[in-house]
Amino acid sequence: MYIILMRHGEAEPETEDIANKNRSLTPKGMRQARKSARILSKFLKDNPIRIFTSPYQRTRQTAGILAEECFAEEIHTAEELLSSNWQMVLNHLISDGSPIALVSHHPFLQSYLLSSCSAAVKFDLAGIAVIDYDLRWRQGKLVGYFTPSLKLMKKE
Repeated sequence: MYIILMRHGEAEPETEDIANKNRSLTPKGMRQARKSARILSKFLKDNPIRIFTSPYQRTRQTAGILAEECFAEEIHTAEELLSSNWQMVLNHLISDGSPIALVSHHPFLQSYLLSSCSAAVKFDLAGIAVIDYDLRWRQGKLVGYFTPSLKLMKKE
């Protein structure tokens, strides 16, 4: 199964009037998310995905763009994605072998990647890591990392 980890796109800065959880994507952040999601859609060859997102505004907006590009029917909000605890995410959100996308924030995604497949990537804004994950062995392999600046994708 594929586990897809996606970081939100560029968001407006936190201010006295805008709390961190309410920060929206900037127009650039929306373009970043769309570019990465389109690359992922080609990689997945129109296979459906389930999407879970953190409850923060910028991740929900990113998940919405991902759903449009990858033809996902539903987006589920998951408080678990505000924690670096991979085991909790694995136990609560990953139940079968269908592809799943987790839209969250850099430090948590980095932790999930390290825990799930012993790989380390500093997630770019709207960056996507694709893990080929074996549920039985509870271990995965990083098979792709896409960013909005990627010009050419080649799948072997």
